[in-house]
Amino acid sequence: MRIKEELKESGYFWLPSVLEKKVPGILSISDGGSIDLEIVELLDGNMETLFNAGVDSLKRIVGYIEKGGFVTLDNCYYKSQDLTSVGLSKSSFRVDRVFTRVQYDEGEIPRFNTLTFSIEGIDEWVEISGIKVDYQQEKNIPTISYEFPPNFTVKLANGMKLLIIWKTSSKYVFREEARISEKIYFRLVSQSARELDEFISVVRKITEFLCFAMNKTVSLDSMSATSDDLFKEIEGDKPSPISIDIYYRSWPYAKNDPKIAWYDMLFKFKEIQNDAEKMINDWIKSYEQYDSAFRLYFLAKTGDQMYLEEKFLTLVQGLEAYHQRVVRNMSLRNRIMKIIEPFKDIIGTDENRQKLIDSIMDTRNYLTHHNPSKKPRAATGVNLWPLCMKMELLFDLHILQLTGFSREKIDSIVDNCPELKRKRNW
Repeated sequence: MRIKEELKESGYFWLPSVLEKKVPGILSISDGGSIDLEIVELLDGNMETLFNAGVDSLKRIVGYIEKGGFVTLDNCYYKSQDLTSVGLSKSSFRVDRVFTRVQYDEGEIPRFNTLTFSIEGIDEWVEISGIKVDYQQEKNIPTISYEFPPNFTVKLANGMKLLIIWKTSSKYVFREEARISEKIYFRLVSQSARELDEFISVVRKITEFLCFAMNKTVSLDSMSATSDDLFKEIEGDKPSPISIDIYYRSWPYAKNDPKIAWYDMLFKFKEIQNDAEKMINDWIKSYEQYDSAFRLYFLAKTGDQMYLEEKFLTLVQGLEAYHQRVVRNMSLRNRIMKIIEPFKDIIGTDENRQKLIDSIMDTRNYLTHHNPSKKPRAATGVNLWPLCMKMELLFDLHILQLTGFSREKIDSIVDNCPELKRKRNW
């Protein structure tokens, strides 16, 4: 989860079952969705602190922080304890999830009806704006107006709806008119209340759909939820749903901000808009069917592997896992041949395809079994990179096909996407 600026809030924290004892502490949320809680407690003789009395983890801690009000911290794991010379105990916890503006009871399961989230690069990928600029040339004056684009709705096979929505904010600048800014979000809607994990499962698949479409590792950068059972009273107005911000370690995530450019994308929203419902459902269905293969593909794409050898082996395992869903008992060499077959003209001539298969097999056998006799025929060092790029290309082509792109459209994507052209020409 992308956190541009670290969130650090002081407050009081307690266990839902021990409401009368509250201790001061600091809640920190940093980039990547890393969440830590440090509490400070005055010790009474040899009495252990409230939060680490003989346990390594706590299901739930609740609190009240300076700016955000109530918070609920779930799945808290004890990290360390420091004792000071003045009788203070500092205890640190790693936290799995944070819910803001809400105080859940012990054993209460959070359930929601809507979940709104944003992903890096979504504005560039959708590329639809409600901001209109009318420039009056004779007066040299631009007139800016705004009209909300119509929300776009996709019915998912699991009964949820996925909406693309636009939110605006305005800022008045001294001696200038208001400046309008716009941000695009996804929103999942469910008539029946669902647990967070049901939503997160879809969020991850949609995030990786955008990773694939934009050809970049993009991360979740905000998430909020509402429940039909949680409202705040507004004097003189109808009750308003409480918007609960949610923080956690989401996947995929890359340390560096992605550089989003339209020419790097495999496809944009406008190119699939008319078939978006079918394609997104096909993506989710394929992701569930080829779960292991998809995860290995995105693991290789994030660039988190330290060595090229790891990237290569991850891609080989991914391709093998993908084809095993089609045919179980087959040698890896034959699997690679079958995977290449539908796109053999893109991969190259018969001679080039055979060299590719031989190189994949020789390199995989050497890196797996570490037999020195196989090293001369294996790709090593910088020679591993073009091999990895060819395997990534094979993955790209098959995933495009699974998502519902025609062969004609796939050929067009390969011809027009600079990175796919580079992979093809390695």
